Amino acid sequence: MSRTGSSTPKLSDVARHVVYPKGIVSTAWPRVVAQCAAMGVEFDSWQHGVGQIALGKRRNGKYAATVGGVVLSIPRQVGKTFLVGMMIIALCVLFPRLTVLWTAHRTRTSTMTFKTMQAMVRRKKIRVHLAPERNDGIRSTNGEQEIRFKNGSVIMFGAREAGFGRGFDSVDVEVFDEAQILTEKALEDMVPAANASKQDAGALLFFMGTPPRPTDPGEEFTNRRSKALEGRTRDAVYVEFSADADADPDDQAQWAKANPSFPGRTPVESMERMREQLTDDDSFRREALGIWDAAGTPEVIDSVSWGNVADPASMAIERLTLAIDVAPDRSVAVSYTHLTLPTICRV
Repeated sequence: MSRTGSSTPKLSDVARHVVYPKGIVSTAWPRVVAQCAAMGVEFDSWQHGVGQIALGKRRNGKYAATVGGVVLSIPRQVGKTFLVGMMIIALCVLFPRLTVLWTAHRTRTSTMTFKTMQAMVRRKKIRVHLAPERNDGIRSTNGEQEIRFKNGSVIMFGAREAGFGRGFDSVDVEVFDEAQILTEKALEDMVPAANASKQDAGALLFFMGTPPRPTDPGEEFTNRRSKALEGRTRDAVYVEFSADADADPDDQAQWAKANPSFPGRTPVESMERMREQLTDDDSFRREALGIWDAAGTPEVIDSVSWGNVADPASMAIERLTLAIDVAPDRSVAVSYTHLTLPTICRV
């Protein structure tokens, strides 16, 4: 489990976007690093960069991202579960009675993450911190998946599709895995639980995922990215790893741009396996290269001009027929109405 970062690139050298709050004067990251070192774990340089800003504090001692959260748009096979997982484990050891909710959209993903975290905490130098009861602090029966520590800290795992997250209170850390599939309803269920956090530095919310597919309910994840890149947030961390927008999916130089763990920790065959199995180029671009779909193209007719020619007195005097034809990439929609010419709209 030991990781050495001496020859790995820094965050600023490999991330496409790094946005973090102003006013950070200290960070809890050195304490996490020291605790992880005592447990036989080290981090790569880029992971140090993420950790420093994710746990950055302002002069009042509060996490700088306690309001806006930590948003990570990172492709698969990079190591985000290891990074956030070890950060959470160290925080649980350092801060007694820390309560963590780790959620994924799907039960399958939540269960896989729980198994990964079990393997992490069962290492010799980490399991000594687990509660002695319940199979060394690990519970996975009766639909309850959790890791408990001697000092009263706990990490609970569950799937949002199964309703996990409702009814909790006094939660200190919430991890929204598969954040590209995150609905407003899920946030309504879970975010208020963090308002009663008793940690001096405040609660932390992590949103991590890959770029959403057109069919995903990805508005929440997309909005957080847009706010960060447009400078509309002062209290959030945003980190994105991605290849160039026009990248050739088979270009290994682009693989390295998207994945700072390639080809060292992520071997060539792992990327080749994804390329072979994700036969759709767009899927590979999103999942393996972290490339977001285009944000949209300008309207052919802007809303002001359209509104200026609107006739409020107009009314239908016969039955109308409407048909809409949308391009597969959703870049153009053409609407046809009875006895009218086509109207072309960029979407």
